[in-house]
Amino acid sequence: MRTERAELPFSWYFLAAAAVSLITSAIHVLAGTPEIMAPLLASTLPPVVKGVFYVMWHQITALLLLGSGASLVAAARPAWRLPVAVLIGGQFALISVLFLTLGAMWFSSPWPMPQWVLFGAMTVLLLIGYRRGAA
Repeated sequence: MRTERAELPFSWYFLAAAAVSLITSAIHVLAGTPEIMAPLLASTLPPVVKGVFYVMWHQITALLLLGSGASLVAAARPAWRLPVAVLIGGQFALISVLFLTLGAMWFSSPWPMPQWVLFGAMTVLLLIGYRRGAA
């Protein structure tokens, strides 16, 4: 027999996920751009390759900002929690797995590319937030 559960009005887990996503986007732009994109753009790669990399770099920035905004809205709106947990959390989980897998393949270690920790943390916060969002 299914019983209806009352939704909690505010989720600190979704708020924390939004904050981690916003901080991650700042790290990505402020620290990552000089470390990764500056050398790439200064390289002798063809302009179209540089352009595609540049777009992809800022696609990640947009993804992080969208995740932060959606998580913030979901913190205050219970109806948003499941879609955000599944879509944004699922996307962040896949990115985390990519970093872990490619880190293992390229470097035999997950630590040269530790971004998986932040993406994993955002995923966990969103999932806990959804699970604990109903009383």
